[in-house]
Amino acid sequence: MRKVLLVAVAVLLCGMYAFADDDYHKGELFAGYSYLHFGCGSGCTDNSVPVGFNIDGTYYFSKHLGLTGDFQYHRRGLDDIIGGLHASIFSIHGGPRFKAHSGKLEPFAHALFGWSRLAVSDPTTELCGGGNTCSENSFSMKLGGGLDVAAARHIAVRVGEFNYYMTRFAATSLGAGAIFPNSLTTQNNFTISAGIVIR
Repeated sequence: MRKVLLVAVAVLLCGMYAFADDDYHKGELFAGYSYLHFGCGSGCTDNSVPVGFNIDGTYYFSKHLGLTGDFQYHRRGLDDIIGGLHASIFSIHGGPRFKAHSGKLEPFAHALFGWSRLAVSDPTTELCGGGNTCSENSFSMKLGGGLDVAAARHIAVRVGEFNYYMTRFAATSLGAGAIFPNSLTTQNNFTISAGIVIR
């Protein structure tokens, strides 16, 4: 009797797992390349930040609705402004994500809110008030979406993700106005990402 009960429980658990797995993936993890276009004002031409990466994780409460946590990092050398000058931006965001399913195609949209940090490393100390490094924190948000294409049972390819990325860094704390030539208080940026999704 005990063996029959154990077998029945094992079959039930396997059936529940199979049903949940076939119905939809509860969680997924994305990692990939990210490009940032930084909104540094009219007349600013040094706004491309090609070196970056993006990682996010999503837990789905239903087949279509989940909660996403997102981390991104971008870095750029600005030797044309000051020799040895580097700037980096990293951010943490979270919020709801909606994902649709149409065969292997899985388009999604999200609204993510959080915090960003802009850090400057300047060997001349011209931008940082006599120091070699300075930084600024900002509320930020990412509004956008993208498309995942299923490649295998637990792997998908994120062929593209586009986000409007708003930051509110204050020009005064970084000195000289070299990064924000028009003393912007809101920066309208965008990011483009692509990579691999594991679920």
